[in-house]
Formats: sequence, C-alpha cells, structure tokens
Amino acid sequence: MSSDASASNADDKKSDEPKSLLEKAGAALPVALTALAAVFGSMSNGALQEAMYWKSQAAQDQAKSTSQWSLAGFKRDRSLMMQTTAAQLRATAGYAPAKFDAAPKDASGAEGQKALAWLTERGEKGGPPPAKLPDIEDERIKELRDAIEHREPERDQLKKAGRVDIARITKTIDDAERYKEQTDKEWAPVVAAAEAWVRAQQVSKPDAADAAKHAATAAQAAGFELEQRRYRTESRIEQGIGFLYEIRVKVSAAESDKHRRKSDALSIAMLVAQIGAVASSLALARKQKSALWLFAGLIGLVSVGVGGYALIPPALLPF
Repeated sequence: MSSDASASNADDKKSDEPKSLLEKAGAALPVALTALAAVFGSMSNGALQEAMYWKSQAAQDQAKSTSQWSLAGFKRDRSLMMQTTAAQLRATAGYAPAKFDAAPKDASGAEGQKALAWLTERGEKGGPPPAKLPDIEDERIKELRDAIEHREPERDQLKKAGRVDIARITKTIDDAERYKEQTDKEWAPVVAAAEAWVRAQQVSKPDAADAAKHAATAAQAAGFELEQRRYRTESRIEQGIGFLYEIRVKVSAAESDKHRRKSDALSIAMLVAQIGAVASSLALARKQKSALWLFAGLIGLVSVGVGGYALIPPALLPF
C-alpha cells in the first residue's frame, strides 16, 4: 500500500512540473514549421519568377538597343554615301556654284524658303539645323550612362543601375522618342521642298549649254550634301536613343539580380524552417516513442539534404 501511494505521489509531482514550450506546442509545432517552410518556398518561387521577368525585359531592351545601334550605323553609312556622291557631282560640275534660279511650285511658302536656305546657306542658316536629344536631368542616369560609355566593369555598372528608378529611365526614353518623331515631322516637308528645288534645276534638253548642265549638276550635289547632313544628324539621334535603351538594359538586369538574391534568401529561410520541423518531429518521436513521428523526421531530413544540395554553387559540383 505504501509503495502504491508513493508512486501516485510521484505521478502527481510530474504532472505538476512546468511543461516546456515544445511540450505545450506538441504536434502543432512541426506542422506549423512545415507550413512556414511551404510559405517561404512559395515566396522564393515568386521572387524567382520576378527575376525571370526582369531578365526577359532586359533581353527585350537589348534587342531594341541593338536595333537602334544598327539604325544609327545604317544612317551613318548613308551619310557617307551621300557625301561621296556629292563630291563626285561637284567634280563633274567643275566645282561650279549651285544656282536655284528655277523655282518649283509653292516655292514662296515657308517650307520652300526654308528648303532653299538649307540648300544654299552654310552654318546656322544651313540645314538641317543641329539636333540634340533632351538633356538627361536625373544624375543617376547620367552617372550610369557615363559608366557604360567609358566601359566600366560590369559589376560597377550594375551597382549604379540598381540606384536608377525604372520609371525615370522609361520617361527619358519616351521623351527621346517623341523628340525624334517631332523632328521627323518638322523636317519632312522641308526636305520634300528641297527635293522639288533640285528637280526644278534639271536640264532636259541634250543641246543645252555646258554652263546650264554644270549648274544643274551642282544643284544635285547640293541636294546630296543636304541629305548627307540630315543622315548624319539623324544618326546621332539614333545613337543617343540606343544609349538610353542600353541604360534600361542595365537597370532591368540589376532589378532581376535583386529579386534573384531575394529568392535565394527565402530559399535559405525555407530550409531553416524545414530543419526546425525535422528537429521538432524527432523530439516528439523520442518523447512519445512514436514510429510515425520518427518516419516524418527522417523524411524531413531527406528533404533538408536535397535542399542543401540545391544551394551548392554549380562551380563546386563534380559534374
């Protein structure tokens, strides 16, 4: 009887002892940690998708930048062709001055008079006038542009690109595109009027005097010189826009790297939560002597091992 009483007293003392946090949480702790690991895994996957989106955006901007550089090179090449043709025509005309005595239709209009000035004048009055893209106001964009232009290391470029607001560089590109479109609209009627002036000077009679033929050839040379200046100016505009797209390539790449690093951090957090779930499962298995919790803990260990293997840098893998 005395032994039974002492045993019951010992059980009462055990029941009165304060329980640990793990004992209070019981089976809910490994379940909660597993759920937390699943949340971290989902967030990591979302961040990785964001990184892939921005990397895709960078690829699209790179294609646009390449197109702009190709167009700038094409117009530069056209400018050289116009310059060569004009020089040949000047030599053919005996370097006679270009005269525009015959006026085309609508020559008295504003476009006609401006076209005549573009053909005959030099300096500021000649045409087309100098054209320049709107100045970049954002200092961070300027800094990144200088870094790209001076071919600084890629790491430094991405570091500077990470401080650039994507909305600001997009607005800068939009402003440049609008300026280009507006310039084309302003120049198109004047260039067409200049072509009309050149056509009006052409001699259709084979027996015309040599002086008249030379004057007509000189007018053609003036027209090609105008085209040479126009293509050269447009080439600089296209080159400037290409630089802006190149800037946005770096900004998009930097944004992609931010989300990729976030995904890596969330992956580590998921692995830590899974380790906690495994530890709590093994503790419950030991305390309750439950084969089910032991099995859950072993499965968790396998998943932790796979997750840890996934975090190994590819350069360290043997294959």
